[in-house]
Amino acid sequence: MKLKFWGVRGSINSPLSPDQYRNKLRNVLNLSTGKDLEDLGSIERFIDDLPLSLSTTYGGNTSCVTVNDEENLIILDAGTGIRNLGNELLSGKFFNSRIREYNLFFSHLHLDHINGLPFFAPVHFKDIKLNFYAHHNEFEKYLSLQQNFNFFPVSLESRPCKKKFAELNDDDVITVGNFSVFSKPLNHPNGSYSYKIVDRSGRKIVYATDGEYTAKTIVSEFFDFFRGADILIFDSQYNFNELAQRYNYGHSTAEIGVDAAVNSGVKKLILFHHNHENDDDKISALYFSAIKYKEAKYPSYDLAVVIANEGMEISL
Repeated sequence: MKLKFWGVRGSINSPLSPDQYRNKLRNVLNLSTGKDLEDLGSIERFIDDLPLSLSTTYGGNTSCVTVNDEENLIILDAGTGIRNLGNELLSGKFFNSRIREYNLFFSHLHLDHINGLPFFAPVHFKDIKLNFYAHHNEFEKYLSLQQNFNFFPVSLESRPCKKKFAELNDDDVITVGNFSVFSKPLNHPNGSYSYKIVDRSGRKIVYATDGEYTAKTIVSEFFDFFRGADILIFDSQYNFNELAQRYNYGHSTAEIGVDAAVNSGVKKLILFHHNHENDDDKISALYFSAIKYKEAKYPSYDLAVVIANEGMEISL
């Protein structure tokens, strides 16, 4: 069971700006003073020792995550990160090139979770089958609408790949090879859904992006759904001050994710759906705040907290 992140941002894609890039260079050069950088090996070791916010970038693409084994591929959301996924599928760099059937589950239909689909290259090949799943009524119509000729030059209907659209009910369990996919509604404008993917060995990955946990939808209601997950991917777009100012925007905080993970017996919490307004340093600050919160409130609980970044891969 393998997990990979292709897009980790929320709301809108946010590429690294020239000023942000220059600031990274300045900070790296400052840290390099007095270091032995005489050959490529020493340079690589120096880079490896840098904090993630300097050695790379968390990424600017919007939500797209994959879960796969050798024979089955599940794609969670089709934000702009799905473009790179499509290119690597076709090049054979990712997954099994012999398998030409992919399963795409949408948490919801807001633009940052669907607007990479027109650039997903596999739709152009007639030997590829795409199975689309969502809980929203007439979601096929809305996916097609974003590729209406007024907005995009090529329609979804005209693409030669084979397509199946399945509207889900809350209690549906979808079987994808060795995986079982469960879902639970989240509190988000116009509705969003979390997905729990369980393999035959009982390993669990929960994808819970775009959810707000307020008096209306208390986080404890999700403890059973999250229970015992090896990995919980959690919406951590805001800090508490931002959350208070953006009531009903449908997002959460890293600290609420820590509470949910600990009370659900989760092994690893992955902070996800990063605020498009935050640079890498601010994302890192939210991470360190979550670590501090966890150590203060749950010092004896063994929870790994990780920041999602583009290209990150985890094998279970």
